[in-house]
Amino acid sequence: MKRLLALTIMLSSLSVAAMAEPIQLAGQPADGPMGIGIFLGQPTGVTFEMDLSKATWLDFKAAWDLAAGQGGYSIMLQGNYEIAFPGMIAIETALFTPFVGAGALVQLYDGGANFGVRVPGGVSYRFTNVPLELFLEAGLDIYLLPGFTLDMSGGLGARYRF
Repeated sequence: MKRLLALTIMLSSLSVAAMAEPIQLAGQPADGPMGIGIFLGQPTGVTFEMDLSKATWLDFKAAWDLAAGQGGYSIMLQGNYEIAFPGMIAIETALFTPFVGAGALVQLYDGGANFGVRVPGGVSYRFTNVPLELFLEAGLDIYLLPGFTLDMSGGLGARYRF
């Protein structure tokens, strides 16, 4: 119930921000080089992105589950270097940006830790009039330590751009 209430509040806040006038500081566009937001899926948590150029960026995610397993905890951290292909997908006047990348992941839990690499891919959409980005991502997670395991992750995210 608490998760549903928190999700409702977050989505309401995002919808209010989307209807607001664009934020512009000192002549800068509303779409800034950094973004912070939420990621819903596997893992569910927070996300931060920093543009290195129009076609490359760094993406970080942090997720946690304090009630994992038999009353334990689980914390997952992901960091990716991603290459984008701006303007590759156009639907009417909307431009969607597909991306692929490579990164690392760490999962800490009450019984130990897992370390690995990941290969994410997806599509991103940045609104032109509001500082908001929506994205869909899927990734192949390859755990290397303490043992070799393949897994998948992915979901839908939203970031406030500044």
